[in-house]
Amino acid sequence: MNKYLFYISLILLNSTACTINSNSKVATAEQVKVTPTIQKKHVHNTPDGVISIDVVNNNNQLYLLTGKLQHSKKSLWYQKSEDGGKTWSVAVNILNQDNLAVRMSRGNDAQITAQGNTIVVTWSKYDPNRRFHAGPMQAARSTDGGEHWQYSVAPPDWTKGPHGFTDMSADKYAMHAVWLDSRVLSKGAKPTQGLRYAKSIDGGISWQSNKTLDPFSCSCCWNTVKSDPEGNAYVLYRNKQPSDMSIGVMNKQKQWKPLNHVGDFNWQFDGCPHIGGGLDFQNTLDKKRIHSVVGTGHPDHLGVYYLYSDDAGKSWSKPLSLGSESAIHADIAAHDDGRVVAVWDMMTENGLEVFMAKSSNQGNNWSAYKRISTPNLRASHPRIVKTKNGFFAVWTETKGQQLILKSTII
Repeated sequence: MNKYLFYISLILLNSTACTINSNSKVATAEQVKVTPTIQKKHVHNTPDGVISIDVVNNNNQLYLLTGKLQHSKKSLWYQKSEDGGKTWSVAVNILNQDNLAVRMSRGNDAQITAQGNTIVVTWSKYDPNRRFHAGPMQAARSTDGGEHWQYSVAPPDWTKGPHGFTDMSADKYAMHAVWLDSRVLSKGAKPTQGLRYAKSIDGGISWQSNKTLDPFSCSCCWNTVKSDPEGNAYVLYRNKQPSDMSIGVMNKQKQWKPLNHVGDFNWQFDGCPHIGGGLDFQNTLDKKRIHSVVGTGHPDHLGVYYLYSDDAGKSWSKPLSLGSESAIHADIAAHDDGRVVAVWDMMTENGLEVFMAKSSNQGNNWSAYKRISTPNLRASHPRIVKTKNGFFAVWTETKGQQLILKSTII
């Protein structure tokens, strides 16, 4: 694909992505997806259907958060799977609201994390009186495994907003949240879009004072936070000057340590590419390895790349290109037995489609990639998590005027 055409397609694909600057019944895996509704003379900037996805593994149970748009009304829904994504609980409408004031889109999705039976979800509020309709972060919390929900305190202690591009993670010690906002850091200073962090040690009842991890970050690329078994929170985010992905770690004592670029491409870019990355850990007998996928628009390195680190993020392997130079959004997951799976979307002669590749030896060698999305349907923004025995990948596809949630078990 021509490199200049890539930039054009990138802008078109992401033109609406960023404007910040239970019940014991089960459903089959096929029933998780949204059933399309035929509409006449009804136009949205975003097609109806599933417009937001997040999924986490909590003690080998999958928690799925979907954001839906139907007839101009938005809502958030929670489901649980105890068998790796084969069957799902009946969806619970979070806060019992069919028209929630939520601002979400693929790449700026509502988020979910959990500790035991306590689950926390966050989203950016839709505010029609603000620029780009972007408001402060809001949160809801469940203490009974997702059956009932109440509004709760959101992670930011700067409540004016807007906040966006949030990610959350949890371990046995704490819940962690990262996001972007443009707060003023000192009197007389100008506001800057930066990367913020908050920690909760009481299951999301309250959040500790925020820390600015980087005062100058990319304005609208999604962030990734993943905590290891020791309670260290690793944060992957897009930096500025250069616009490469960077990684740092927040330890249990809430001390932040910048580590390195994940892929030293030296990409100098003044705009916002709407491209983040993925991160996961793997503990084997001989090493602790961090796996990552990152996207870049550097003219000499277009596409998505896989890298690993064996020294806790200080240095990274040589980048390995996944797919073609048109690859954009990617994620990754790893099992301790050496298996690694990467998923990403990229342009083909049939449009944007989702692909995967596997490694059985800690990312040292990879299979040929293959398409996992439906042929001839536009598919994008895949997510993947490990399950008890394998992996679960999920993404959205466009079918007519509907965005449909699709998934596969790997």
